[in-house]
Amino acid sequence: MQIPDPISALYSHPGPFASVYLDATRASESGDTEVELRWRGLREKLAGDGADDKTLEAIDEVAGAHLEVAGRHGQFIVAAGGEVLLDEVSRRPPLRELGRWSPLPHVLPYLVDRSTQVPYLIVLIDRTGADVYTVLDDIHSEQTSVEGGAEYPLRKTGRDVWNERAFQNRVDNAWETNSKEVAQTISHHLPPEVQVVLLAGDVRARNLVDEELAKLLPQRVQIRQLDHGGRAEGSSREALDEAVHSALLHHIWAERRDILARLQQAVGRHDYAVTGITAVLDALRKAQVDTLVLSDDPSSTATVSIGPDPLLLAGTDAELSALGVTDIQHDRLDAALVRALAGSAAGLVITPGGHQYVQQGIAALLRYTDASTPT
Repeated sequence: MQIPDPISALYSHPGPFASVYLDATRASESGDTEVELRWRGLREKLAGDGADDKTLEAIDEVAGAHLEVAGRHGQFIVAAGGEVLLDEVSRRPPLRELGRWSPLPHVLPYLVDRSTQVPYLIVLIDRTGADVYTVLDDIHSEQTSVEGGAEYPLRKTGRDVWNERAFQNRVDNAWETNSKEVAQTISHHLPPEVQVVLLAGDVRARNLVDEELAKLLPQRVQIRQLDHGGRAEGSSREALDEAVHSALLHHIWAERRDILARLQQAVGRHDYAVTGITAVLDALRKAQVDTLVLSDDPSSTATVSIGPDPLLLAGTDAELSALGVTDIQHDRLDAALVRALAGSAAGLVITPGGHQYVQQGIAALLRYTDASTPT
């Protein structure tokens, strides 16, 4: 994934930052009080770590304030300088609530959660049009309908005698016309975040729409057909939900598998890849990294030295001093990595476990190599 724009925008603000992961679930009638108490505990920790009053007061205004969201959910807040910079809701409460006051925002847990969310479209098709559901994340979704303009009767007779063949051909033409209109409408209104288009419903109609979309959509968007669900009254919602969940998991794992396979091959060839913290930090400073592969380790306490620029990061103060940096701070390794990726438009792949060819849980595919690149 690319670092989302709202995260990249955080680095234009001076720190330090308050990062809050709050369980905003109201599980009972006293839910408001429960959320307030959970936030109060995090607030006390932030204050003890040095957070200023104005920043804490700004978070007071938004903590637990998404009353429109029912059921179990979490809230991720970043604030600095007396201002809330980011306020995001997720359908899942955080695995671990935390409040952190630090030079950089602590965003990796948020990105880990985002890495399992794929913006997608579900298109429920019949021979006259389609219902299109746009799902950008756990919270934001919308529905639209597309009706084809072909008015000729759209049902075949099921026979193929000579005097009906012209009728059958006209029905086929009407299906094709409607399918083109559906595909063109989807193409024109496709949100840039969408990665997958899922087609369900009438088999003939979805095959036609599939063919048209393949011509119209950018290659980065995958098109998949589902065997369950449809536009007709009484279609199974449970079967459709299961098919959508399976298709999205397949997409996530296939994308991750492809990157890891490329990395393993590159490491084996000693070409266009580096592995281990020191080598990756060096590559990031030179904007060599195309895609960073990071094993998710919530227990990690690794820190690095950082300068004011996103690409100024190193394992020791001496390395930054040698580059002329005088304003040196220290923060979590993962926080510095994300800032560097945002500053160099590099991608991130988060893996749930370690891999033998990923030393110290970190490796990178490179855009280019030079004489100093380790082999």
